[in-house]
Amino acid sequence: MNWSELASKVKGNMKLGQLLEGLKKLNFSGDETLNITDLAYHTGQVKPGCCFAAIRGLQTDGHHYIDEAVRKGAKAVLIERDISVPRGVSKIIVEDTRDCLGRLSALLFGEPTKSLRLVGITGTNGKTTIAYLIDSIWQAASYKSGLISTVAYRYGDQLKPAERTTPESYDLQQMFRQMVSKGVTDCVMEVTSHALDLKRVIGCHFDGAVFTNLSQDHLDYHKDMESYFAAKAKLFRERLVVSEKKSLWAVLNWDDPYGRTLAGGLPAKIWRYGVREKADVWASNPKASWDGLRLNVVSPQGNFPLSSSLIGSFNASNILAAVAASLAMEIPIDQISLGVASFKGVPGRLEKISNSKGIEIFVDYAHTPAALENVLNTLRALNPKKLITVFGCGGNRDKTKRPLMGAAASCLSDVAIVTSDNPRDEGPQAIINDILPGLKKNRESLMIVDRKEAISKALELAAPGDCVLIAGKGHETYQEARGVKKHFDDREVAKECLI
Repeated sequence: MNWSELASKVKGNMKLGQLLEGLKKLNFSGDETLNITDLAYHTGQVKPGCCFAAIRGLQTDGHHYIDEAVRKGAKAVLIERDISVPRGVSKIIVEDTRDCLGRLSALLFGEPTKSLRLVGITGTNGKTTIAYLIDSIWQAASYKSGLISTVAYRYGDQLKPAERTTPESYDLQQMFRQMVSKGVTDCVMEVTSHALDLKRVIGCHFDGAVFTNLSQDHLDYHKDMESYFAAKAKLFRERLVVSEKKSLWAVLNWDDPYGRTLAGGLPAKIWRYGVREKADVWASNPKASWDGLRLNVVSPQGNFPLSSSLIGSFNASNILAAVAASLAMEIPIDQISLGVASFKGVPGRLEKISNSKGIEIFVDYAHTPAALENVLNTLRALNPKKLITVFGCGGNRDKTKRPLMGAAASCLSDVAIVTSDNPRDEGPQAIINDILPGLKKNRESLMIVDRKEAISKALELAAPGDCVLIAGKGHETYQEARGVKKHFDDREVAKECLI
């Protein structure tokens, strides 16, 4: 049974009054005995007998599409302001349709997260790697696990490329119900600041949450770091607070000042982890090489060694976060060690490109100043003869980070090649022009707009013993410009250029 066929079998019909029970309504008119077949938040999803939730998006407002939803068969509408609807259509006016969509979706699908152990991970960098590490540890412990990440949604024999890191609340609850129906017992998911701010995880009952770190990103949306942190903090200060699960826990990065800020007043057992600072779970003398990491972990459950094929000292922090979460879940140390050792890495996260030329080549998703700096410091510490970096910045995103990306690349690389990332609706050259002020005049740099040419040039400049980092797009298999996505995979391009 494929993904869509399974999805069609897992939701349950409910009477409108039953669905709205406990919901704070500002006004209601209609028939509470109406049988609601489904929920929809986009007119493309509307089917006869459904309730249409008019949510305000970043680009448009669902209230403008109520007439279309009714024409397609919606029998009830969830709205934030009074709008005229045809006779026979029930009208529910609420303060926040996004909030209500999450609550109603959870009810429609039988509150599936009450039947799952649910772990959420938030922070700027490291979320995907930590999610995959926890999933690998669960598999080593023979748990039936599910994964919701930037790269993919996966459980059992179901695998779907991720459309967005954290799905909309309806899609998320539907996925949880699919997991439960397939026997999944444990799910780990990335929870973005957008998802928290846009209330996509309303209706989720978390058992535990992990905070990785906070550095500049998404300020085009959040405007300032305080608002960005406040959005991330909602996972702990709002979602954990209302969770109906027992034995709640929170794993916090003690090396990060924002992680320390989160520790106060949480209704959960705090597990602190760190590399620079001694904490509940920390690593003494981690050793990094081109082959991976070796750590001696210090924990309340005892000290133990860990081996990982993950490249880079920054991954020591990601491993410790996964270890702390696993200890919080009372997973035995031997299963944790096996899960870490067997994990080969996340697609596009310092993914190594094998070659016969003696060059260390990596593709990485680093697209923030801090992430790029971390990766470059990691590679520099492994003492390549020369470090060459190919990078760009995405269009329609935070412009203030562009010169900071340039500074990170040029300060830490021997050669920085500035190119296109996903320009989206902006001109590639204009984006590059925003990066240039950050480049250091005493460091070698090149500007090559075409990304394939830039990658080819980097590999042409590299000699045995050198390292090439292709940063920014990671696992992505497309390049987006002017609303068109064309196939483009940094890994494929690098291999083509090596021939």
